[in-house]
Amino acid sequence: MDGETSKKVVLDYLSAQGRGDGETMAALLADDVQWRPPRGVPIGQPTGRDTVLQTMAEAGAKFFDLSTMKVEVKWIIAEGDKVVIRQSATAKAANGNDYENEYVWVYIVRDGRIAEIEEHVDSKRFADIVLD
Repeated sequence: MDGETSKKVVLDYLSAQGRGDGETMAALLADDVQWRPPRGVPIGQPTGRDTVLQTMAEAGAKFFDLSTMKVEVKWIIAEGDKVVIRQSATAKAANGNDYENEYVWVYIVRDGRIAEIEEHVDSKRFADIVLD
């Protein structure tokens, strides 16, 4: 798969995520998708489309007031089946704290669907703000 096609799949997924369009998100994830969040975030390493989507939804609602979440994409690099996105996020944490952090997401696209999601974030900052 070429980089531009992989990039489009990921951007379509992120757009659907921003709209809360779970049906489109599900359609863009492989059946056996793997999500690898930082080990410091207490949600495990979900595998499988339904499990990944459910864990994302539950974690988002547990840690943040999602109505306040704002994500800004800083840059995107796509090569072959790999897409890397640098972004920042701000939100009100569920505990009332103001949250701001920087993220790097690595996506692997296979057969037109996202097969792997790897999340990199300052997990200490996350814990200090969100898990206090």
